[in-house]
Amino acid sequence: MGRSASSLLLAGVLLASPLGAQKSSSPARPAPAPTYAWVIEPEDALWGHLSEGAFREPIGVFWEPAAQELYVADSKNGRIGIFDAEGTPVFSFGGAAVLIEPRAVLALTDGTIHVLDGDRTELRRFNYRGEPTSSLTFAAPLAAGRDPVPLLISAIARDESGRWYVADRNTNRAWVFDARLEPLFELPPPIEKSRFEAISDIAVSNEGLVAISDQRGEPVIHVYDKSGKMLYAFGEHDIGLDNFTAAISLTFDESGFLYVVDLLRHDVKVFTPAGRMVTRFGGWFSPETRGRAPGELLYPADITVVPDGPIWVAERFGQRVQKFQRKRVDAANAAPTRTRDG
Repeated sequence: MGRSASSLLLAGVLLASPLGAQKSSSPARPAPAPTYAWVIEPEDALWGHLSEGAFREPIGVFWEPAAQELYVADSKNGRIGIFDAEGTPVFSFGGAAVLIEPRAVLALTDGTIHVLDGDRTELRRFNYRGEPTSSLTFAAPLAAGRDPVPLLISAIARDESGRWYVADRNTNRAWVFDARLEPLFELPPPIEKSRFEAISDIAVSNEGLVAISDQRGEPVIHVYDKSGKMLYAFGEHDIGLDNFTAAISLTFDESGFLYVVDLLRHDVKVFTPAGRMVTRFGGWFSPETRGRAPGELLYPADITVVPDGPIWVAERFGQRVQKFQRKRVDAANAAPTRTRDG
């Protein structure tokens, strides 16, 4: 979509200030950015399942910390792969008779596995053996006297309290539901708009911050508090390392830094919740490798971060799930966080 003057102004202001902040008589100094204490280096990659062969367009990854397991949504094979902390294949389930085209996977600490399949009309639930048990559907509230309309799920997340965060592909609106799937409130769309353009992902931090990526709209990233108040919005579809072409997925790490995957720039950018970019990784190093060398990314589609551990990135057309190790650096020697102010 074309940029509007209001959206550009909003994107610039919100990099340093929460929404609703009052103007002061003198320019406010940005709060000191937290130090990003990691160096990111490629380590290894997963290429397929234990016995079912190579990945075919893996587009979803999820880390379950209680079981210490990595889950991979292998879309064109119609399978969910499960791997241990070292990346060793443990188990997989699915296939044409069970899953059509799994797009996302979430595993809960009770052993249940939730899969968003290709039709997006429901969240399918499986037990720890990969056997289907039930399905979850979400319906948005409407005006009095009208029946709720089931959502066509474009993105979904869950927090530790059991709340569900669901984006509707039909209306490009996002809703919060309680553990009983009762609607609580809507996450407000961009200022002066009635809806987002194309919600691609939702993520929730340990502290309850909620982030939404809008693949076509501007600002691209929106961050809310746990009550649904919008705090920050940032990012444009423009040149510049801290801007985007197609923000396809995002996640928070244990310290609250926000990782945003850009499908078409083949990279991952890391931000503070307020929108200050601290680092990036991936991309293409040379025309010869074209995204296939270790550390490069070829159409990355999803990301998950292991607390105090590595980062896993699913590459849709790279046909792999690449592992990046985070190596902690001494805070005294760490590079200062990069901001738009220099």
